[in-house]
Amino acid sequence: MRILVAGSFRYEIYTKAFYEAFRRLGHDVRKLDTEAFVHEGGAVADILEKVKHHWLVGPSIVAADRALKKTVREFRPDLVFLYHCYFFTPAAIKAVSRETTVFSYENDDPFERRSDKHNPSFYIAAARWCKMNYVFRRKNVEDFARLGIDNVKVLLPYYTETRNFPMACEKDIPLAFVGHGEDDGRDAMIKELLDAGLPFSLYGDEYSWSKSPLWPQLKSCYHGPANGDVYNAVLNRVKVALVFFSKKNNDTYTRRSFELPVTKTVMLSEYTADMDEFWPENECCVYFRNTEELVQKAKWLLEHDEEQKRIAGNAFNRLKVLGGSETDRVREVLADYDLIARGKNPLS
Repeated sequence: MRILVAGSFRYEIYTKAFYEAFRRLGHDVRKLDTEAFVHEGGAVADILEKVKHHWLVGPSIVAADRALKKTVREFRPDLVFLYHCYFFTPAAIKAVSRETTVFSYENDDPFERRSDKHNPSFYIAAARWCKMNYVFRRKNVEDFARLGIDNVKVLLPYYTETRNFPMACEKDIPLAFVGHGEDDGRDAMIKELLDAGLPFSLYGDEYSWSKSPLWPQLKSCYHGPANGDVYNAVLNRVKVALVFFSKKNNDTYTRRSFELPVTKTVMLSEYTADMDEFWPENECCVYFRNTEELVQKAKWLLEHDEEQKRIAGNAFNRLKVLGGSETDRVREVLADYDLIARGKNPLS
């Protein structure tokens, strides 16, 4: 089967992960890297990028459309898989959809309009020409339904097999959070853990965390970013890992909630109904609903090593049932393609 995967190949865990998974499953896969249409450096280039992001006009938009059409015409793929593609015009997607099957996937919330995000107008309009639109959260299924677009399905987050895996190492970090800072109260919760005298460690980009008014206190437990191979090593070393959800993105689960179980690290997570469905409470995950519960349950977990091992082991086994890798997600995509090719509806 010939598959064209389009999107930014800049990061390992997004478009590139799906591209490699399609290849791993034995398909003839070609890439269209949208980074080729990003202009970096120089005042004029910066202005063009801002115009493109806000108004969706400019030479790079035209170039992206031409590249997509040309690649489809020459490669003749059975499936075009668009991963987080905001800059292809609806007209281009419509034209391509006459020649092949088009699927899209968006891990962001395109209906949450913010100044720091790309204009989602093209992506939302082009959804009508895709045979399947995968979204990260259930909310977006409802968002699209209000527009009369019903070929929308949740494709859950995943861990990346080459990036997230168990390591033989000592779990010498008792309690930690690995992730970005956000103005949603997570900094105040972490401060309460520190005030309670718990051995807490913080990992993530300093830029986002230093924006917090509590940064002077948080800096005492900050250990820098955890990127590349260090990321997996840190997750493996942590005994109990906090899980917070992006309020800006309306998340009720996160990619990390599928990465941590691989490393047999206990998740101490904000409670959501979705998380509890995936990871039943006190069996596969421990939940907190307020700051007091967070501190109380963090203390309890750190005092009960055997419970840590039990819950972490249950989550590891549960992950196998859920199917949590990028390859598992690609298998879902291929199964849906097969149903559509046979004239059946994957959503029925």
